Amino acid sequence: MRQLCGRYQIDKKEYRDDSSGVYCFSDDACELWVFGRCFTGEDANDGAALAALFAQYGDRMTEHLNGAYLTVFFRKEDKSLHVFHDRATSPVALYYTETDGCLYLSTSLKTLLAESKIERKLNEGVIEEFLVNGYLYGGDTLVDGVHKIKAYHCLVADGDGVRQLPVSYPFTEIGKGEALEQFKPVLDRSIERNLEGLEDVSFPLSSGYDSNYIAYVTTALAKKPATAFSIGGRHGKNELPIVEKNVPYYNNLTLRSALTDDDSLRHFPDIVWRLEGNVYESGLFLQYELMKLVTETGKKSLICGEVADQVMNLNYLREDRIHPAPGKNGPRYYEFSEYPYIFSSYLILKKSGILANSFGIEARYPYLDEPLISVCAALKEISRKDKRVHVANCHECLPPEVTANMSKVGGSTEFHSLFNSEQEIKAFFAAVERTDFFQKHLPLIKKYSYEESQKQTGITLLKTKVRNAAFTLLHIKRDTYFNEEMKLREYLSVAYLILFEKLFIKGQPDFSALSCDLSFADLLR
Repeated sequence: MRQLCGRYQIDKKEYRDDSSGVYCFSDDACELWVFGRCFTGEDANDGAALAALFAQYGDRMTEHLNGAYLTVFFRKEDKSLHVFHDRATSPVALYYTETDGCLYLSTSLKTLLAESKIERKLNEGVIEEFLVNGYLYGGDTLVDGVHKIKAYHCLVADGDGVRQLPVSYPFTEIGKGEALEQFKPVLDRSIERNLEGLEDVSFPLSSGYDSNYIAYVTTALAKKPATAFSIGGRHGKNELPIVEKNVPYYNNLTLRSALTDDDSLRHFPDIVWRLEGNVYESGLFLQYELMKLVTETGKKSLICGEVADQVMNLNYLREDRIHPAPGKNGPRYYEFSEYPYIFSSYLILKKSGILANSFGIEARYPYLDEPLISVCAALKEISRKDKRVHVANCHECLPPEVTANMSKVGGSTEFHSLFNSEQEIKAFFAAVERTDFFQKHLPLIKKYSYEESQKQTGITLLKTKVRNAAFTLLHIKRDTYFNEEMKLREYLSVAYLILFEKLFIKGQPDFSALSCDLSFADLLR
């Protein structure tokens, strides 16, 4: 697993780097470290070019960078520390805390807790927000006193202390006509840039447009041999049959696949251990099985189609959707099409990037390319919320047999696929309800439950009872499956927080361990 890690002693202005598996560079002016791929022009991780940009622009250097990255600069002249992340806050999280006159930072929460030795305390003030969204927007984490760098900010430390400062990112104003002409070549170049240095390309493949376009560019334009990975669900929604039909229409493409099942649920403690409390979402189990499958084949990198929907959404760069006002009656729910920047940066990207890195896999994201973001912004009134420019381009370029099969079923399998029987589901509900955490936070859990939101009164309730009685006579269990699916989603969210508290707060774990093999059932007791 790659990680940025270090300690900055504030009064002495000394920095000790303990990073591993990342790019590093040093000259007379600065030392720097890069997690991911930070482009200066067409070159990724060119230390001399990065150092020159930092010397010229300082904290404004992000306006001249591209890629998905985290970078740390230690300037030798004034002994100041500067940490930058890309527009989408990078595929992983950078955690930091201050204690005993030192700033500790790391892309691993486990490493940060072990090195800083701060008191481990659950941040009770953010539980409600996590239950609402499955992640924490901004600078908070689930651990009290541990922070993240906020969106559109950098972290600076010197003799005066530690602070976050606002930054900007590249943007090119383009007319709609020019943008329409540039869309395909810019997107193709973005994907090809992310293929550079890879002889045998690997990527997840779904039934949707984004990953299939990556398959097209890889096999038809770049003409590289490739391996596609796809995960389906044993029960409920399953994209795998469509993927299996599409793969033969690509040249030199091999498919590897697997299914989520009850064994996936037994790995829940390991999922929480690897994600470190950063994100919970319905696709976690699918993503975990994907990374396991990639690891088993010995592949070390993935070209990922994540965040295309969001980057091409007309709301992606709206200031009020990047930095929204706080909710009036509790945490704001960041609906995915209304807050595409937040949803993609804090949920989709982190789910993919953190899990990939925990398995030692480098994930690359061509749809986050800055030139593409500028082109998509120029086309926002055409693309609206359904990325219709991209869809039209796919229909023009992809094999017609593929587009005929294509179906946007959605990337995540259903939670029912994690259980073998109704008895197992009921036992899971009962186990969660018995926990101290559930009882302590029951008012919040009920406040945001789907079941509570659907409660009816008066004539509406009477009509529902009559309707349900009719369906019972017809042997139809209308809505039962969906209601249970929603309850599973909510209870697994609570279980995620229970596991996090036991593993990271209350337990005495070996924070150097890369995986966790503790029993899910035992941890729920």
